[in-house]
Amino acid sequence: MSQFAQSGSAMDDGQASDGDGGFVGVNQRLQLNQLEVGEVRESLNGRMDGYWKPRRGVVARTGSLVSGGSPLQLPFFLIDVAKSITAASVTAEVVTITITGHGLTVGNIGLARVAGLAGNATMNGDFVLTVASANTLTYSVSGLTSISDQLGTLSTVPINDAANVNVRASCLFSDPNTGNAESVVLALDSKAILVDLDGYTTRNIEYPGDGTLSDDTSMIQAFDRVFLFRDGQQAFEWFPNGRQVESASQSGATVTMRVKDHGLSVGDVITISALTGGSPPANGTYSVATVVDKDSFTYGGLATMVITGTLVPDATGNYPFLEFDATGAARFRKTASTNEIYWDDTNLRWTILMPTSPGFVTWHSDATTLLATPLPSLATGWVPGISVIASPATGTPTVANAGQTATFGVTDAVMTADFTLVPGGAYTQPQVFVSTTGTVTSGVVSLTVSGNTTIVKGDTIVVYETNIPTFSAISGQSFEVLSATTTNISFIAPVANLASIPGSEQIEFGGRFSVGGGFIHQPAPPWGVYFQRRLWVPFYYTPAGTFNSPTYTDRKITDEISVSDILDSHTFDQIANQFRITGGTADYLVAMQGFYDDKLVVLNRNSLHLISGTAGGLSDTKVTQLTDEVGCLARDSVVMKGNAMFFLSDDGVYAVEFLNDYNLRGADEPISKNIQPYIDRINKNLASNAVGVLFNNRYYLAVALDTIAGANNATGNNTILVFNFLNKGWESIDTFGASDFIIKNLIIGSASERNNLYAVTSLGGLHELEAAETTNDDLVSLGATINTPINASLTTRGYALGNLDRKRFTDGQLTMQCVDGGLGEYVISFAAEDPDNNQSIGTTTDFLGGTVLGTGTNNEDETGNIRFRLGGIRGYVGSLTLTRTIGSPKITSIKVTGSVTNRQIISQF
Repeated sequence: MSQFAQSGSAMDDGQASDGDGGFVGVNQRLQLNQLEVGEVRESLNGRMDGYWKPRRGVVARTGSLVSGGSPLQLPFFLIDVAKSITAASVTAEVVTITITGHGLTVGNIGLARVAGLAGNATMNGDFVLTVASANTLTYSVSGLTSISDQLGTLSTVPINDAANVNVRASCLFSDPNTGNAESVVLALDSKAILVDLDGYTTRNIEYPGDGTLSDDTSMIQAFDRVFLFRDGQQAFEWFPNGRQVESASQSGATVTMRVKDHGLSVGDVITISALTGGSPPANGTYSVATVVDKDSFTYGGLATMVITGTLVPDATGNYPFLEFDATGAARFRKTASTNEIYWDDTNLRWTILMPTSPGFVTWHSDATTLLATPLPSLATGWVPGISVIASPATGTPTVANAGQTATFGVTDAVMTADFTLVPGGAYTQPQVFVSTTGTVTSGVVSLTVSGNTTIVKGDTIVVYETNIPTFSAISGQSFEVLSATTTNISFIAPVANLASIPGSEQIEFGGRFSVGGGFIHQPAPPWGVYFQRRLWVPFYYTPAGTFNSPTYTDRKITDEISVSDILDSHTFDQIANQFRITGGTADYLVAMQGFYDDKLVVLNRNSLHLISGTAGGLSDTKVTQLTDEVGCLARDSVVMKGNAMFFLSDDGVYAVEFLNDYNLRGADEPISKNIQPYIDRINKNLASNAVGVLFNNRYYLAVALDTIAGANNATGNNTILVFNFLNKGWESIDTFGASDFIIKNLIIGSASERNNLYAVTSLGGLHELEAAETTNDDLVSLGATINTPINASLTTRGYALGNLDRKRFTDGQLTMQCVDGGLGEYVISFAAEDPDNNQSIGTTTDFLGGTVLGTGTNNEDETGNIRFRLGGIRGYVGSLTLTRTIGSPKITSIKVTGSVTNRQIISQF
């Protein structure tokens, strides 16, 4: 075949080819003909690993979540005034109601509320109705065969504002007591929801008292708990494994319990376990009756289950599941290891469970709404439930409050609750004692004090000074308190036995003191980070007030940091001016990110700073400005990879590399320069909400992208920009087919050895990204889970065949390979510039003789070399666009062939 094009022009040159044998990144900054080999003009919903292929699909792991009650379902009928139902009939469980001239469109389907009708099954309530005619509507009622009252009304279903979903915060939760199991906590307006990543089951975590969220905020796991911050308000904290009970006693039916900084409110539900002593110990689930102080509370309503009626023995003639009190009344036997009475969340009633070998018996109460104060003693209507062996009596049980006077053992006792309040109000500064009386026995130092009100078991005390020779080696050291009362404090220390302290000798010890302006409680920050065993938070508010009525006063300072004590998230140190980062200039705190060793990077709006020396005492730290040439725009966009930090700034995404403690590289230009047109489309009002995460050698950055720059029509993070570290380039712009798919957070977590990437959306859905080799995304939208197509396409660089002359493009070829035995097809189009021309060429199936790639005999990872004619399209540069229609086939190479043509000096456009 001749190497010259047969165009009929004597001025045509020999044919030449241009193409790509692989793909590495997107470049939208330069001209089409200026792109390097392997660069592409656009990659929508694609991935580049040498080849290009469509991204994997999104799978919704939870449905739409609600804050409270049931949300209004869509679609629904909007009815201004209730319409009268004048007749109703039923055929095969389908109800037909007559409303003369109802005005609804025939054929439409929607939700509405029916009232006033009666039949042998429930006909009233909220139903999905179909408009059958100008005067009738129909809906289904299971089990309905007859109607006794045909007159009623049809009205709009009221909107339940409490059910509206607003995901205010989210974070990964990993329970160290359950191996590799991880969960995601989603904070809604009126409650949080825990999603187990192993099976995606959910459960509620209630907020304390009447606490709610009204704005987006932040949540993190640190120490042994989850913090839910509330800007300018008392934060919430959740201890998933409970807290140690320090003391517990019962008088009558009321238990008084001490748990340090319990944070409980009246009505909060608590679960107590492992109390010992008493008859019985006050274990079980109860409501808080009163809050005595920040460390003590009471609960009551302890249940004694008393059986009335004639006792019936089991098959052996015994009553193994009963016991008799002093009056001879029979009741269920209590066991320390089993909760015999519990609240049934599903059926909203109390259930008594009495295990006894080889089976068990149950009783249950009427359904009740005693959720605010769930006391079994108030339940009524007890009836037998499942009985594996003979029931204990022919009568029914009654539940009464059990009274006793007892002091319980608390060695292993734990109090578990949902979210509670972090300590608030004015901080009680540490006490210091001088003790002249004490002993040391087998390393346990026991010292007599007077008026201890602040030091409790688990606190850290410091030995400040002593003239006791035996204690000289521990002067200046810190120890954990083993036990504490108002008159005695003990701790373990490497000290020899001592029967008593000689009369002229003494020891000064007590709580640790602030190195700054005094300790304070957590100052109501909007967010925080955990680093070097401390919690670092913005210091925007000054806490005051009392524990049960705290106040927070705006300091009007936005560039200062407050830091917690080591392993103590409740105690913060005011360090005068030391952590005032920019000294009141036109700058403010945006983010903090832990770096290597003991260094914390502080990202302000217009500058970057480094706090070093954070591993030791705070008095040893040093603040250094790194640069004022660049600052951070979005706190959640900050991620670390090695010694490089990625974040979104005003000019785009920066990758700042730390060469040493104080020198940076990469602050001169953003790494997003090649996708600047997309950066320009980021909504300026929503840019601070951008969220980034590292996963699978990629930086995923969720941003709010307007349709065009300056349109200001984005409503949230609707797009993900993907940077590939192995390719050192941006590989895709990921979009999604639902306008309300707004990403609030990106989280990495797993229930097994391998991590997954999840997106938390504004509607409360948890979605796994990169989840399945599919052409559709499974998304939560409008209260339901929908399937939307993934619009995946690749636009190549401009092929100029090595020169700037006009060409005649004659043919092209691409190599594609199916994935995992699937099928594959692309639509091919070709665009030329000067003269401008954009033509559809056909599908890959067309050029395979009508056979879809992948339908061969082996049907596994089949490869096809697709050759196609371009029909002599003219232009000085041309590019191909491949749009996926079937499967997710890889594109491994692309080539375009043509020749220089028409050298006559004639301008064209």
